[in-house]
Amino acid sequence: MSDLRPGRPMRILHILEAASTGVARHVLDLADGMSRAGHSIAVIYSPLREDDLFRNGRARLKDVRFHSVEMRRAPGPWDLAPTLQARRLVAQGGPYDVIHGHSSKGGMIARLAGIGSGSAVVYTPHAISTQDPTLGGAKRLVYGAGERMLAWLTDRIVAVSSAECEHIVTLGIPREKLVVIPNGVAPATGPTRQAARAALGLPEDALVIGFVGRLSPQKAIDVLIAAFAPVARANPKARLLVIGEGEEGAAARQQAESLGCAPQVTWLGAVDALPRYPAFDLFAQPSRYEGFSYAVLEAASHGVAVLTTDVGGSREAIADGVGGLIVPPDAPEAFAKALASLTGDPSRLAAMGRAARESMGAVDGRQRMVDATLAVYGGLLAGRPEVRK
Repeated sequence: MSDLRPGRPMRILHILEAASTGVARHVLDLADGMSRAGHSIAVIYSPLREDDLFRNGRARLKDVRFHSVEMRRAPGPWDLAPTLQARRLVAQGGPYDVIHGHSSKGGMIARLAGIGSGSAVVYTPHAISTQDPTLGGAKRLVYGAGERMLAWLTDRIVAVSSAECEHIVTLGIPREKLVVIPNGVAPATGPTRQAARAALGLPEDALVIGFVGRLSPQKAIDVLIAAFAPVARANPKARLLVIGEGEEGAAARQQAESLGCAPQVTWLGAVDALPRYPAFDLFAQPSRYEGFSYAVLEAASHGVAVLTTDVGGSREAIADGVGGLIVPPDAPEAFAKALASLTGDPSRLAAMGRAARESMGAVDGRQRMVDATLAVYGGLLAGRPEVRK
């Protein structure tokens, strides 16, 4: 038996169903960073929810092997086929030192694919499903039981925030299986405020509120539209930019029409948010639950004040009252009051934006995240037999 030698390249397989938004960004950042560090990286993804971010990332990462396997978001008997496909890919492309599953479906398939492989198995929930406050009692019990059973097949569970970690412990999963590795982003680069606004056709004196995320019940776009309507009535220069798509999109557009603020809302769809952040005066995210929002980190790194809810890693990302405001989730009146307060005081917004950028520091958060994840792998592999192709 040979121990894992320090610096020895690892063979790593990532599996995800949600090849879009934050999960996609996370996996691409890990795959890129780990590949640059000299490790052999493969990714199994589902094309059913793939967005341009992931599609362009696949094209960019020439040294990473990508395998397409159709996985549905909802659990059901249809999960058997992708699980068997994943096991075949593990047998054909392995052996792997580490199999790392992301989000609930990717995590389930990764753990089942890892049975008998000899690989260390890691799971990152990215906001574990039982955090959803809208989840019915029966589903909560079933999902919680499923997470506990699958935890037996898992060497380490990576929570992306302390809040997510504490929630997972309440499910009855042993704390010793858990490690917290916060999401991280690279130092911000991009266009100037003036250039970003010009590209979007926005006047320099517009009051711009930005939203980035999937248009789903989790992200509570309905709360933001309701809060924006009175701001739009009070300030004709107010604009809301919505970046993202999802099942709530049609309803959100109808809501904006019915509240009379539709002319001041721009729906950009699922485009890359990074070059648009400099155009924002305020980033607003009324999520009902989160693991650790990439959008909050990205907005702060670009010097944008943040209004968000007290979920996931919000308090790890910004200081309440300094880089922005944090209000309770599922409290539309509190969110609307905070939005009105911030948009009514441009100098306060600007000061909060500067503070948000300063709080991010000069450290490359993305590289820190990659290094910490590799350290977890190394700790699990120490003393295991070295895999050989």
